[in-house]
Amino acid sequence: MNQAVDQFNAASKIIHWLAALLIFGLLAIGFIMEDMPRGPEKFEMIGLHKSFGVLALLLLIIRIPVRVMNPVAPLPGTPRGDVIKAKALQGMLYLMMLIMPVSGMLMSQSAGYDVALFGLGLPTLIGESEAAHEFFEAVHGLGAWALILFLVAHIGAALLHHFKMKDDTLRRMTFKK
Repeated sequence: MNQAVDQFNAASKIIHWLAALLIFGLLAIGFIMEDMPRGPEKFEMIGLHKSFGVLALLLLIIRIPVRVMNPVAPLPGTPRGDVIKAKALQGMLYLMMLIMPVSGMLMSQSAGYDVALFGLGLPTLIGESEAAHEFFEAVHGLGAWALILFLVAHIGAALLHHFKMKDDTLRRMTFKK
């Protein structure tokens, strides 16, 4: 493993902001789809949601080794308790970035629907099962709200550091010097 540095590298920053765009887009599409009547437009949205969800999972698979190989040290003077809370929140975000696409794929497959990445079919991981479908649907639905909660905490903490504490926490994840 590399030694911790005080700045995120370009790959980490790009992956972070791509993931943010994907996650916000997926949440928006997910909530919009819920209110749509069954029909071709809804099925089109579901297909896009699945594809972008798989893309988010692939990005996470890339993100984890990039993060492990490029550690960033806490800002000097950061209390140990704050470092622990930040790491716990980041851990929960990573966990949700795994749970959401996996539960979505299993929810879809357990209902008898395929999952594809923009037309490229993916292997079926689970057979059709009403009980499994209900379980993964609940996990996916509750997971969306948990993800929103963790995102609000993450963004709130970044803004608190930037505007109130006036430290470099937020700047370390941007491309400004």
